[in-house]
Formats: sequence, structure tokens, C-alpha cells
Amino acid sequence: MANVTVENNAVIIELSTMDKIWAVHGGLKIPLVHITSARVEDENGWDYWWRKVIGTGAPGLKTAGTFFANGGLAFLDFESGRSCLVLETQHERYKTVIVQPGEDPDRIAAEINRRIGR
Repeated sequence: MANVTVENNAVIIELSTMDKIWAVHGGLKIPLVHITSARVEDENGWDYWWRKVIGTGAPGLKTAGTFFANGGLAFLDFESGRSCLVLETQHERYKTVIVQPGEDPDRIAAEINRRIGR
């Protein structure tokens, strides 16, 4: 699970050591001005046509890494796919970021939306 914090003018996503290995990626720092929306979703509302670029794609066990989806790149890091934080971005490498945070995703999404004026 990811540790997601909102500090100053950015969302910081820190991955555990194992998540870094599965994702073949370190953490992310996304400026708030590049986030267009934040919401909490379960995987049953997502399209399943993601194509893995690099990382781990083991549905039901672990999905982590860089995937191609919706005409752009997505960064994914979740296990069960329940209560995941979904960030839509602009002017970033990843068009969509979906992570399963270790703490209350609704509170995190509300804080991000408050800060970006949504």
C-alpha cells in the first residue's frame, strides 16, 4: 500500500520497498496544479484493457507499475482494488494514477479536491 500525503503544493506518493520492486518505480510527486480530479473507486468501475509497460500485473494479487490505458500512461499500485485513490492529471507523465493508500482514501481525495478548488 502507498503512503499518500498532501504537502505544500504537491501530492506525494511513497511506496513501500516491496511496492517499489513490484512497480519497478520509486515514489511520485505530483504538483496540485497538475491534478484535475481526485476520487475514490473500486476496480469494478475500471476498464480492464490496460496493457502493462513495466511492473507487475497479477489481478487479485498485485497490480503495480506503468500501464498503457485511455490513450496515455497510468501508474497503478493496488492489491484488492478496493477503496483506491484515483488521480487524473494533466502535464504529467502519467495521465491517471491509481493507488491503494494505507489510510483513509476519502479524506485524502477530499483534501486534494479542496486544494484544487473542486
